[in-house]
Amino acid sequence: MSPPAPWPGRRAFSVSVFARCRGRVLLVRHRRLATWLPAGGEIEAGETPLEAARRELREETGLTGVFPAGLGVDGTPPGLIGYEEHPAGSKGLHMNFAFVADVATRELRACDEYTAVRWVGDPVPVECPVNVRQLVRLALLAARTD
Repeated sequence: MSPPAPWPGRRAFSVSVFARCRGRVLLVRHRRLATWLPAGGEIEAGETPLEAARRELREETGLTGVFPAGLGVDGTPPGLIGYEEHPAGSKGLHMNFAFVADVATRELRACDEYTAVRWVGDPVPVECPVNVRQLVRLALLAARTD
């Protein structure tokens, strides 16, 4: 198998946070993209991926989470369950760090970046990208081993 072709244009590092509460994972209906996604966004200058994940979760939902340790090899940030790349339109290629965080409540603060929220299980009952479905499954499986 040959390596993928280089991505032209802008590249940005981003995070997604699969917030878990009582056996379900939070997805939001993203206003601009019109699809179901986890909370998340771009990593700001000077932030680590984990710092960005904490900030994005708080900014988009009002929630704070516990990012579980021990999900990867030694040195992996707490809560990191995956890495993926996806095109983000005019924003270029997003190189995305996916995290899981345990939150204490399903009550969210409203945010203008999304139009609806759902707490989902596996299988995911809403239309979303395949990688989001896969990461919801990983987030729920990680709950059984922490």
